[in-house]
Amino acid sequence: MSTFSTPNQVIEQFAEQIKQANIDKQTIQITGNQSKVPLGIEDFNGLPVQELNISNYSGIIEYEPAELVVTVKAGTPLTELQAALAERNQMLAFEPPDYGNSTIGGTYAVGLTGPSKPFRGILRDFVLGTKLIDGQGRQLGFGGKMIKNVAGYDVSRMLVGSKGSMALITEMSLKVIPLAVEVTYCIEMPENEAILLMNKMAGTALPMTGGAYYQGRFYYRVAGEHPLQTNQVGVRECDNSVWVTLNPFRPELESGEKLWRVDVESTNPAIENTIAVGMGGTRRWVASPNKPNHPYVTLWQTRFAPRHNDTPCVQKIKLGLRDVFDPNHIFKQL
Repeated sequence: MSTFSTPNQVIEQFAEQIKQANIDKQTIQITGNQSKVPLGIEDFNGLPVQELNISNYSGIIEYEPAELVVTVKAGTPLTELQAALAERNQMLAFEPPDYGNSTIGGTYAVGLTGPSKPFRGILRDFVLGTKLIDGQGRQLGFGGKMIKNVAGYDVSRMLVGSKGSMALITEMSLKVIPLAVEVTYCIEMPENEAILLMNKMAGTALPMTGGAYYQGRFYYRVAGEHPLQTNQVGVRECDNSVWVTLNPFRPELESGEKLWRVDVESTNPAIENTIAVGMGGTRRWVASPNKPNHPYVTLWQTRFAPRHNDTPCVQKIKLGLRDVFDPNHIFKQL
């Protein structure tokens, strides 16, 4: 006879594993479906890593379409969550990239947002509350299911992008938005001209939800009712597939080339060896053997690549937070 664990039993198992890791001085790596970050063999000290996998803790706990709020378990695949929202003509405003069976917990952990980032906001803006297990195995809850429920330190949003280095997020409540009807237009032009134009258009009343430059074309996406665009010289309607191509962006590179993600001001001029511009000009993808000479550069691979260029001040803040949530430092740093 098969036996199945109830949600509470699963949470207790997670908590017990964390408590035991403290006793054994064992490093834990939190994983889902490993679509972005593979399981490591050892930590930075050369010690073996123990996996804590949340992929089976999956499903929608509560969904209130009229309130635009969904509460979901961390192991829930993005595709499953997005399909449930689409049935009620709703969506995740932050358009998270799906690296192939990605989970909402992994999305929260890395804090990645899609092409609408400059126009709708980032993932953190849509988190209302979370339940988590800290580095001592304590079950904690923060925030709630309404914007006005957030009081005190906004831990639920603060831990977005912490990459499982401080706590195990088990559940989260997210604000959703009505499903947008969007149209994409494109114009052939040089990169520098496209950067100038996308910045100019972002400052108008046009309801833009995306701006990018790829393969010689400036693409811009518009939601809802808007003025006719194809009556302008060179403008034509294109399909929306470019936003999927760029989110996540996984191009084929020439031998010896590396893919670099460069984060800059949207008005920054064209950067040498750029193969794509996204997020309204704030994201540049550069294919080059050498690291571009810019402050915020991340070496990107076929999967997610954590950034390790925090300033000393940011490093100090993160270490302080880690000491609070995971005083024995059992969670692997990514």
